[in-house]
Amino acid sequence: MPKSFLGLNITSFGENPLTHKKSSYQMSLALEIIKSINGFSRAKYSTWFYYKPDHILFDAGEGVSTSMRNMLYGINSIFLSHNHGDHIGGISGILRSRASSMGDITKPLSIYYPAHDRSIERLRDYLGETMGNLPFALHWKPLQPGNSVPLAANRRIEAFASKHIERILTLGYKVIEERTRLKLEYRQLPQQQLVQVIREKGKEEVSESYDKILLVYTGDTMPLDTHHIQGAEVVIYDATFVDPSDREDNTHATVDEACQSAKDAGVSSLALFHFSGRYRRQQIKDKILENIKKRNITFPVYYIFPTPYPMEFKQIEE
Repeated sequence: MPKSFLGLNITSFGENPLTHKKSSYQMSLALEIIKSINGFSRAKYSTWFYYKPDHILFDAGEGVSTSMRNMLYGINSIFLSHNHGDHIGGISGILRSRASSMGDITKPLSIYYPAHDRSIERLRDYLGETMGNLPFALHWKPLQPGNSVPLAANRRIEAFASKHIERILTLGYKVIEERTRLKLEYRQLPQQQLVQVIREKGKEEVSESYDKILLVYTGDTMPLDTHHIQGAEVVIYDATFVDPSDREDNTHATVDEACQSAKDAGVSSLALFHFSGRYRRQQIKDKILENIKKRNITFPVYYIFPTPYPMEFKQIEE
């Protein structure tokens, strides 16, 4: 069923398209993550996503401050994928709104971006010159692939190289949680014996740490190497093109490629975004359903479609 989203509608294909029976994913971690994301995306115009649990904004397209309003104060960090205007055009509005709206105007903000991107650095310098003294600390921090930023508790966000602009670094991001589990050799051990081992050798003997990918934001990209999204709970994946023949440059993935990549990686849920404005909603829906059937996809697939414009004035009547 469609769910209300800030600036867009999000529709799930979690039902079996043949039997229309609900899947068991509805109470899953993947669904909880999906419900914690607000955002907007339309190729060439604006893209941004806010992930509430970790107070992260992925990209900052135009209109983000208008849509989020005082919720902007919930943002601790902005992670930019690349320098195109539809992904950074809302930064000025964010800074101005946080400096003057109703909220904690002293709360610091960090903006992370692909290292050595001169376009973003020129924007940084321009805003520094034109916005005067902001009431909050603003930190611009470059990232390289493999760099990580600590989040709350045992989570972190890790940058990886996407495939979007030739000869310029572009980034995707994944939210990773460090977890603990029993070592393989102890998983079939009866509980009484396991307790005895722990008493004798300590918990460290029987347990090991591992990383679980909770959320991946691909940014604009061609199909990614599968290891970037392997086993992820939710992947927000670029799917600009419904018809592969419409792609002229190797800069964006297709619906077919995103669905195949997600299946190969064994993800728990897939959210497709950044559709070209040339496609109608029904074309997008039909292509996704085609992929679910053709590839025997059993995980829920979501697509995100902006609320239609323009808004119209209406006459006030007595």
